Amino acid sequence: MIKAILIDDELHCTERLQTLLLKYSDNIHIIGVYHNVEDAKNSIEKLKPNLVFLDIHLNESTAFDLLKSLKQKKFQIIFTTAYDKYAIEAIKFSAFDYLLKPIDSFELKDTLARLKNTTNSHKKLDALFYNTSKEVEKKIIIATEKETFFLNISDIVRCKADGSYTTFFLANGKSVIASKTLKHFDELLSTYAFYRTHQSHLINTKFIGKNIKGTNAYVIMNDKSEIPIAKRRKEDFLNTINEL
Repeated sequence: MIKAILIDDELHCTERLQTLLLKYSDNIHIIGVYHNVEDAKNSIEKLKPNLVFLDIHLNESTAFDLLKSLKQKKFQIIFTTAYDKYAIEAIKFSAFDYLLKPIDSFELKDTLARLKNTTNSHKKLDALFYNTSKEVEKKIIIATEKETFFLNISDIVRCKADGSYTTFFLANGKSVIASKTLKHFDELLSTYAFYRTHQSHLINTKFIGKNIKGTNAYVIMNDKSEIPIAKRRKEDFLNTINEL
């Protein structure tokens, strides 16, 4: 049985989530519902939940402030939020799950299904706290079956699709295989000078060594790899690198 706590400063949001969670009462037991940071903090440390549904904005404070103040953080976290591009980006980079308000029952189902594969490691929390600081370069968490990697996005040369997995090729010559699709990382990295040249390839444009034009256009990266450019993307790619 999973012991869960709900934290949100809006009563109607916790009421809706409680209603949705009734369907999972055989596996999830709600042991507390809280609407302010102080009560939430005391209850987490006293009740030791396995799972916390945590609203990002809590009156004058934030979920990140609450997490930093806790002595123990041995629980899984599902963030809940109205649309907040900056916060959602930090959460995605740090490999946490989130639910957009108003919470959809199907999204909740999918998120709960991933819980068994979710770990709340110190690295993930370190990445989250780091990524919520606007003055730093973002870091991304790559979780594999055996390890969790804490990468600077500027160290990623390119990514290659391998079915439902993605291989990251790094500036130090090493590679890491992530258990998420290339589409996921394309959406995450596209605003950071990464470009999807091909169905199977996502590159960091800062590592382009040479651009080879022609019918079968491709780029040579600084790691000597040759990455094809899909015909339908050639014009857009040229426009993109000309703006760099």
